[in-house]
Amino acid sequence: MLLAGCSGGSSAGSDESTTTSTVDPAEATATYVDPAAPITTTVGKEFAIMLPADPGSGWRWVLAPIDNSRLIALGSHFSDDPDLLLKAESATTTSTTTTTRVQAGNSTTSSTSATTVPAVLPLVQIISFAGRAAGPATISLSYNQIAGAPQAENKVVTFTVQVVPATTTTTS
Repeated sequence: MLLAGCSGGSSAGSDESTTTSTVDPAEATATYVDPAAPITTTVGKEFAIMLPADPGSGWRWVLAPIDNSRLIALGSHFSDDPDLLLKAESATTTSTTTTTRVQAGNSTTSSTSATTVPAVLPLVQIISFAGRAAGPATISLSYNQIAGAPQAENKVVTFTVQVVPATTTTTS
């Protein structure tokens, strides 16, 4: 929970005042790391996508064009916060390898193995957005090296986003 306070006072006999405001954890910026999990956000609400990155070696996530009628891209920064690193390192890549061997006598054997490799990189890149208008949108990011030649193998992740109208409560 984030607390902010301000207190003031002067000589004896004067009024003293204290102001404290609290940001509800529910109001904190929602952060997402798993492209397989859909993101739901509200119009006007900020959210962030956090992915492991290695900017020291020139690697960073690059945003593909987005539907600006639904989303606003707010910016990107890197962090070495240990808690964020732990959360981002939980992102995994799964690769599947199938091997088929044909042997004499018409017998065939095949095996499939899946390998999960944690994406362990020194920093996390936090890319911030806000919902602009209700409706579906996608966010695609490719992992590129600065001044590097584009490669067909560059990793691309795509997040699906559903922006919903902000709810207002009225009292009578």
